[in-house]
Amino acid sequence: MQPTRFLAAAVAALLLAACATPSMAPPAPSGLPGQYSVSGRIGVNAAGKGYSASFSWAHAQDVDRVDVSNPLGQVVARLELEPGGARYYDSAGKARSADDVETLSERELGWRLPAYGLRYWLLGLADPSRPAQWRREVDERVLEQDGWSIRFRGTTAGAPERLTLSRPDLEVRIVLSDWQFDTPSTQ
Repeated sequence: MQPTRFLAAAVAALLLAACATPSMAPPAPSGLPGQYSVSGRIGVNAAGKGYSASFSWAHAQDVDRVDVSNPLGQVVARLELEPGGARYYDSAGKARSADDVETLSERELGWRLPAYGLRYWLLGLADPSRPAQWRREVDERVLEQDGWSIRFRGTTAGAPERLTLSRPDLEVRIVLSDWQFDTPSTQ
């Protein structure tokens, strides 16, 4: 498995994140903002192998674009999510597509990335369309949803600064920065 492909799918876990100095507070739990962008860092531990990268995420209406960058700032992969499907572009620009990101990530990476739920998780919310359980621990909130445990640490303007998503076979750590709401289109 190529690290950039693995990270591109993991970065989709960053659909909606918040940190640092957002230009305004995140949306109420009743809905997602129409447009936003965020960047940050991601670390992935899968089957004892670790990967890390930087990312930028842009959302406009129902379209999301995630760019994964290497330490030199070069985009090495792109993931695009739309209501009709998902596309993954590698560093050479070769595209792969599927009806949804879960199918695409399973085919390309061997595991299903729950990207649509992650749009909510990264804002510190549960996906309202799925069963969820919350609990409070000493210095973090914990959400159990769709077989994932999502730990939220720190807040800035009510949004999580750090997230840890885990299942028995995978851990994804996310540090968020440069959150912007009502940003220009993802084009």
